[in-house]
Amino acid sequence: MKPAAFILGLTLVAALTAFGMPDGDRSMAGAVDGDVGLSALEAPEPFAAWRRPDGPIRVALQAGHWKAAEAPDEQARLRTNGTRGGGKAEWEVNLGIARRTAQILEDAGYTVDILPTTIPPGYWADVFIAIHADGNPNISVSGYRAAAPRRDRTGRARELVELLTQTYGAATGLPLYPTITRRMRGYYAFNSRRYHHALHPMTVGVILETGFLTSPRDRRIIVDAQDRAARGIAEAVIRFLEAV
Repeated sequence: MKPAAFILGLTLVAALTAFGMPDGDRSMAGAVDGDVGLSALEAPEPFAAWRRPDGPIRVALQAGHWKAAEAPDEQARLRTNGTRGGGKAEWEVNLGIARRTAQILEDAGYTVDILPTTIPPGYWADVFIAIHADGNPNISVSGYRAAAPRRDRTGRARELVELLTQTYGAATGLPLYPTITRRMRGYYAFNSRRYHHALHPMTVGVILETGFLTSPRDRRIIVDAQDRAARGIAEAVIRFLEAV
């Protein structure tokens, strides 16, 4: 980077840190990576020669905000976020969907890890899906959405997002919410450059907001009919892995 661009990058980082980035609604995914400018200062990592480790296909499902109080000091701000709705905490809903999805995938022959808020350092899997629920002061706001990382070393995360968008919508009948936030694309688990507790860069990772926990309409699926949500997630994973 040229000296002028270097100074500009640091200025942007300071501004974003000080003032944040409005999302238009409340994305409850947790800490954004804040890597605008920072990552540009680092040399590209050499993954051209990377090879998948030997072993069975592994799927990771993160139950967002589960065991958030145990987040490491580098991600201390994760300890107190998450949303609520209909008498449920977000982590409870996320964990329920993750467990049901894991059962479907295990029955199909895949190895599945259910991860809490804290990602093991350098954790790798063939597929990683962070399962979350949205929140909004307006209870009529409804829908699901999925996003790939801002920087995807694998080149395949968008493919998984497209599948997930199709299968989750078909299984749940929920509408697709049109806005993808900076917090989703900059989800902390995707940023191994900044955090020790983050995914290996060659993990195909995405984040799914399963619906708005503040919406009575969405709660009928993500709280009362979690098997439908789980089927939508599992079908996308299976189709993605079978295409490899």
